[in-house]
Amino acid sequence: MWDKRGKIDADAMHKFVLIIIFFLPLLAHSDDRYTVHFDARLKAATVEACFDGPAPRQLHRNSQAGKFTNWVRVDGQEIEQDSRSARLTLPLLADNACINWQVQLSKALTEKNYRLAQKLDRDLLTSGDLWLWRDGDRRPITVELRIPDGMSISTPWKEQPGPPGAWLFRPDPTPVSWTARIAIGHFKVQRIPIGGMVLRVAVIGDLSDQQRDMLGQWVRESGEAVASVYGHFPRPAPQILIVPIGSQRSVVPWAHVLRGGGVAAEFFVDETRSLDQFSNDWIATHELSHLLLPYVSRRDRWFSEGIATYYQNILRARDGRLSEQQAWQNLHAGFERGRAASRGETLAAATRSGWKSTMRVYWSGAAMMLQADTELRLMSDGRQSLDSALAQLRDCCLISNRSWRARELFSELDRITGTSVFADLYREHVTDDEFPDLSRTFEGLGLVLETKSIKLDPDASWGRIRFYIMNG
Repeated sequence: MWDKRGKIDADAMHKFVLIIIFFLPLLAHSDDRYTVHFDARLKAATVEACFDGPAPRQLHRNSQAGKFTNWVRVDGQEIEQDSRSARLTLPLLADNACINWQVQLSKALTEKNYRLAQKLDRDLLTSGDLWLWRDGDRRPITVELRIPDGMSISTPWKEQPGPPGAWLFRPDPTPVSWTARIAIGHFKVQRIPIGGMVLRVAVIGDLSDQQRDMLGQWVRESGEAVASVYGHFPRPAPQILIVPIGSQRSVVPWAHVLRGGGVAAEFFVDETRSLDQFSNDWIATHELSHLLLPYVSRRDRWFSEGIATYYQNILRARDGRLSEQQAWQNLHAGFERGRAASRGETLAAATRSGWKSTMRVYWSGAAMMLQADTELRLMSDGRQSLDSALAQLRDCCLISNRSWRARELFSELDRITGTSVFADLYREHVTDDEFPDLSRTFEGLGLVLETKSIKLDPDASWGRIRFYIMNG
């Protein structure tokens, strides 16, 4: 924290404070230990939670978990629970006490709600908080999972050396509201090395080896694109779940990123498609690009979705899946959709409006990222970019188990770059009821509008910046 002149190094002090804030809650307790047994047919999960020292007063669970809970016991005696509540209030327990409960997974499956539980052939996919109930103070926990012989498991949690016949994990201390997905069944977890990290890919369901290899290749391609932003994949060992759902109108009808106890991405796919069709789809690149940021509050979804929407086109141009012309055309078409969806409300208000303002929110954020990328390159004569800023943001803020507001992250990005680029963009656009004006950026980059298409001006004053945005 001290430089060679004996003065405090501000950046080092900043990182030290962040580390202390993160680890201080972990110093209060050793791990609470959870042991979970899944029966031979994956019909029920029986859990024992043993607490280190004083027990928590409440455990948090999925809001529907109570409907499927067979019993909750302390010292062999059943205790009452409100089956409608997402919180289980515990009786006053002795230090180092244990509590047991059993959740009927087969009953949860009858709800036909994939967010709770889903069966694909012989494989089970569940929400972790259906059967793993947590305290609200992020006490450190170790989870021992005992599953039927011959089965595999996929979680987002850090794996630990465990006893024979069991899987041992230590989830990150994320808020209980951050959910996780757990898969158990007859699949293999592919460990795909990318950019100095390993992606743990599980393809659920009864697919052929050829289909599994194809889907692994698809994830590898998109993962390598994201790793190219600053030379390595942003997060270590993320869980990647691929869920086949049969013939659909699109290649990947639904996908999302999850962060409960660790980072994960889940893709619901039409497994009947070819590798070329998967490669030509943008969703995997979009979702994995979310991992370039820590968790951003949903109130500022324009930032997290803007980053992913911007990079879904930029990165596919950089690895050759799109031409430079196609990528700029895609961006322009998206900006036009966002502009058409702007209906006189501020970007902040549109973000609060939910999915009905998706085009306005996603593409306003992407427009701001294009402006930031261009301005950083222009001001620094190419020495800085959105790529380089995110690379340094990773060092201070990416491995974080808290929710960030966009204004906080913009302040960090301005600190990193030594500019006011991000603060200026925030002030100009977040409280504005108009879509960002890109006319100056388009003119400088040489993006010339011809009816509905884009022409690239080879003599543009910022033509070199345009080239490097699309070529990395």
